[in-house]
Amino acid sequence: MSKVLLVNPPFYRLLQSHYNANSLGIAYVASYLNFHGHNAWLYNADFLNTKIFLNQKDLFKGFADYRKFFQDDNNEIWEEIIDKIISFEPEWVGYTSYTANISAIDIISKKLKSLQPTVKQVIGGVHATLDPEILNKLSSIDYSIQREGEHAMLDLVEGKDPKNISGVVHRSPSGLINNWDADVIPDIDDLPLPERDKFWGLTEEEKLMVDVSYICSIRGCPYRCNYCASPAHWKRDKTQYRSPQSLLSEMHHLKENYWDRKKEFDYSASSNVKSKSELIIEDNSTVYFVDDIFTVHKERIKEILKGIINDNLGMKWKCEARTDHLDEEICQLMARAGCVRVKIGFESGSDRILKMIQKDETIEDMRKGAKLLKDAGVPFTAYFMIGFPEETDDDVKQTIKFAKEIDADYYSLSILAPYYGTKMYYDMLDEGFELDKKPWEYFFHQTGELMVNNNISEEVLKEYLSLNELNSTRKGYV
Repeated sequence: MSKVLLVNPPFYRLLQSHYNANSLGIAYVASYLNFHGHNAWLYNADFLNTKIFLNQKDLFKGFADYRKFFQDDNNEIWEEIIDKIISFEPEWVGYTSYTANISAIDIISKKLKSLQPTVKQVIGGVHATLDPEILNKLSSIDYSIQREGEHAMLDLVEGKDPKNISGVVHRSPSGLINNWDADVIPDIDDLPLPERDKFWGLTEEEKLMVDVSYICSIRGCPYRCNYCASPAHWKRDKTQYRSPQSLLSEMHHLKENYWDRKKEFDYSASSNVKSKSELIIEDNSTVYFVDDIFTVHKERIKEILKGIINDNLGMKWKCEARTDHLDEEICQLMARAGCVRVKIGFESGSDRILKMIQKDETIEDMRKGAKLLKDAGVPFTAYFMIGFPEETDDDVKQTIKFAKEIDADYYSLSILAPYYGTKMYYDMLDEGFELDKKPWEYFFHQTGELMVNNNISEEVLKEYLSLNELNSTRKGYV
């Protein structure tokens, strides 16, 4: 039996916010390792015992303070994280990665290697998949895993020769050996449910603050948006779907084991907490389907929605969708099944831009979808983004006009960050933008540090960002 600690590195925490959700990628890996007799725990280094969430305007303003953490690798936050990792006495440490947290992984892994050189360190997740040479950039990481991590991590932990493990990159005297392309797990219904209990470094009270209500029903996305990492990460032709029966079974499991834990907590037995108001417990009564697009395949989604209704689950839930998947029946079923939020990436109000970014949707599709949700009484969040190559002031003004027209329940505004490994990223390199010389921590879409468009005037940019003011007139975000 091996001791394995799977780490979600800090990101939101460095922006003075927090991310207390269970990270599903490493939660699945932990569960798979535990199922096979190992001792795997989760450590969320992004966790904070706080109610503070940063709004979008503060995200744009707080970038300088965020950068300071990476300029001082002796900052107390790094020391705290290392202390918690070492206290677990791991034999293996795994990190989930996306581009913006690579600098954090570099700092943590180097510190751990200097203090515990025998601990094997592994990186997986989106960035590790899109950058097969990441081990050349992270000197203290021993192995990299592409795409799904369950099988590969188990093989590593159990001592299988890495050159014979699908999807694993490792070092050799002659350089990196890359066992590309990772095999796809044939049937994701067969995987054990993700780990929802073994959280390292938290008090018993803090463990109740972890949101374990995230569910994944689809791995991958069949679409080709050129600004999105999913097509490259998962491969469009390898999208995997859980059966409706498997999904409903997990919802029952959540309800039976994690529903409204606030009611069950014994406050009198806690030395640290005197009242419910002092403890922020996640009641896990709102499920979040974290699929890139939950509504892929109409007949499948209808079967799921009817199952939620017929099983009388009584659970609230939210998801991400495309407007061209929606029809009146689906929206009505969503409302009846307890949907409290649909998140939709409208991205632009310009058909010209939608075509350029390969969205495969039109403004009319989006207009119809928004109306269907409104008519059914299903709240939705509208995601918009500007800064695409060749986008003009006129395109952005069309976006602003369209955003107001659809009257969303909440707006989320971004500036394009050409994420590493996307088609957009490589197109911009070809255009002469030196994105490959930018620090990893710049790669998130609320900084403007990776702007690849100089056509948008400051006046129009301010008008776009002023859409945030619409949120002040809305009810609280769900």
